[in-house]
Amino acid sequence: MRRILLAIALAVTPVQLGAQQSNDFGGVATLIPNLFDRVVVLIPEGHEAHFVDSSDALLEAGLLINSSIVQQLSAFPLGSSAGGFTYEFNEELGIFERTSDSFGAVFAERAETLGKGRWNFGANFFGLNYDTIDNLDLREGDLEFTLTHLDSNFDGTTVETFFEGDLIFANANIDLKTESAVLFGSYGVTKRFDLGLAIPFVRIDMDAALNLEINRLASSGFRDPPFHRFPDGSDSATVRSTGSSSGIGDVLLRAKYNLARNEQGGFAVALDVKLPTGDEEELLGTGATQTKLFFIGNTAFGRFSPHVNFGYAAASGESDLIGEIPDEINFVTGFTLSMHPRVTFATDVVWKTLLDTTQIRSTTTPHLFRRWDETAIRTFDRPILQTDLEDLNLVYGAVGFKINLVGEFLLTANLTFSLTDEGLQDEDVIPFLSLDYSF
Repeated sequence: MRRILLAIALAVTPVQLGAQQSNDFGGVATLIPNLFDRVVVLIPEGHEAHFVDSSDALLEAGLLINSSIVQQLSAFPLGSSAGGFTYEFNEELGIFERTSDSFGAVFAERAETLGKGRWNFGANFFGLNYDTIDNLDLREGDLEFTLTHLDSNFDGTTVETFFEGDLIFANANIDLKTESAVLFGSYGVTKRFDLGLAIPFVRIDMDAALNLEINRLASSGFRDPPFHRFPDGSDSATVRSTGSSSGIGDVLLRAKYNLARNEQGGFAVALDVKLPTGDEEELLGTGATQTKLFFIGNTAFGRFSPHVNFGYAAASGESDLIGEIPDEINFVTGFTLSMHPRVTFATDVVWKTLLDTTQIRSTTTPHLFRRWDETAIRTFDRPILQTDLEDLNLVYGAVGFKINLVGEFLLTANLTFSLTDEGLQDEDVIPFLSLDYSF
């Protein structure tokens, strides 16, 4: 079923390639698959000079990159939606009293609740400029593969008709940037129960180029002009595609209930439901509903407050373009340190394991060919892209400060960085800013 939908969505047709070509796609989600999944038609040389990817590995690689973008946009920490100021109503005094000197963590939730009838609103801002996917450089040609000649005589080999032994080498360069602003709000329904909402606004900019070069393993020297040339007579060509999209991502609903608390900390349980509100054809959403149940614990030793979150996220439904969304195991740990009545230092480690996730790797496969002037069959190890199904571990570290600017306005400024090279990665340190207000 997915293949049928992809065929309709991608509408891939054979194209003749010049030195450079720009394509107009129906959505950003089709940009890379269209770029990869193509039939290259060269100058007719008395036979159909078509080069193809007979294994569909390139289509899978294009879909994988799409899937990585969507999954990891979804998986990247959005920042804590818990208010920096938490209160409990003192019935004897008839006033709200703060329950913590700390302003809370950067990414972890804490067990304390806002307090009955209290509100917290805010916004997070961050941007990503992706460098690698599964330790393959996106901009330096590490996404390398080959196209093979169409089996023109239908004998199932590349040696009987010598010119079928030629190859087209290809590598992709992808410049991918995302920017996100997340608006969030929480309300204290009771002294132990909070409801929250987070609405991400996302922009994606993508510039992808496919560099192609003919390798005449079998036909070199056969004649002049040679077999297998691009329409302009050259041995190389570049296909370029650009696209951008912006809009609302997948909206998050949260409910948190405080199970136990004392002067040092507490224990809570929370439920997140991420709705498929983002346009999956523009890579703004997953196309599936994700539900996460997690547990929250924190304590305090004077001004030092360690915390931990642990949970499991399950997805229901799937995207027509990127398939099933993997389930996740989530773990966050860290601590806060109240350095001043207006300043809290916070550090977190965020660990997400995406279960049974398709990943990409570069490898080689034997290619048999016979030169036109020889009878011996030779072997060449041609590069290919291969996909594997295994767990994907995403680990982020963060250090920063929460600063009480005035009243109950808080500024959060921290630096986030990846601690692994798996998946789709921005290898730079990522600035993360947040503003929130409680009342």
